[in-house]
Amino acid sequence: MSNPNNTARPHSSEYFGKERDFWWNPDFLDLLAQRLDLRAVKRAADIGCGIGHWSALLFPHLAADADLVGVDCELSHVTKYLERLRSLVPDPDRITAIEGDAISLPLPDRAFDLATCQTLLLHLHQPEAAIAEMVRITRPGGLVVCAEPNNLVARLPFSGLMEDESPERLIRLSEMAWRYVLGRARLGKGAEFVGEQLPGLFARLGLRDVRVWLSDKASAAFPPYADAGEVAAFGALERWRAEGIGPYDRDEMRANVIAGGGSEAFFEAAWRDYLDRDRETITAMREQRWHGASGTLLYIVVGRRPVL
Repeated sequence: MSNPNNTARPHSSEYFGKERDFWWNPDFLDLLAQRLDLRAVKRAADIGCGIGHWSALLFPHLAADADLVGVDCELSHVTKYLERLRSLVPDPDRITAIEGDAISLPLPDRAFDLATCQTLLLHLHQPEAAIAEMVRITRPGGLVVCAEPNNLVARLPFSGLMEDESPERLIRLSEMAWRYVLGRARLGKGAEFVGEQLPGLFARLGLRDVRVWLSDKASAAFPPYADAGEVAAFGALERWRAEGIGPYDRDEMRANVIAGGGSEAFFEAAWRDYLDRDRETITAMREQRWHGASGTLLYIVVGRRPVL
């Protein structure tokens, strides 16, 4: 499968479906807000805001009179962001959004109590430059908060049916996952394991009180597949499969695996394994047999700009 219209698709838009609304447990976000004292935040900036999933979760935890600005490189995302966020607040003027580049933000120095992003840095060739910009726009004593994954884990072939699978195929699929993420990074498309790098990058940029947490949300799936999060996740897979995008974009997969040191022969064998396993998963789901805990590694890394 491949996506012939991939170049016309706004960046990451294939991942902006309803499934994204189930990434966090609300009580975990309540706890995070307490840990960070978000009620003291009166000015916040969401960098790489997309269509507002992260902002919509954070905004209710900010000060009652807080202002929030979203920044995204896609104008279409900015428009949808404003529609989404302004529908959530009684005073829409408190929400603004602008088109801009994460490594050259069109925002003033030291202007915000909080600069944040969710799954932005894994797409960037220069994540450290984007973090430096977030530090620049944050006031002394203000917070930089990044929610970024190690998506290698999500690409590994885990499931509750692993013991029935061929070890050789599992090893080949695991190798493909490693070569994919390494190749993607080598091609300058961003490191899907950037969450592992963030604490060191924060420290290198001079941020203080660096802390790291993991989201406690797992996307478990098991019969009868009735949970709203399961339904949304399966719907996303069906959409990606039908359109040949995301994890079903063969051309993208091949380019990254080859850049990661895989041979053409290896990729062809691994891709067949990938599609065969996908078909087996669909069959097992229809027969009410497929299940998995489906944990992820989504890090929340926090640092404070020093008070000079």
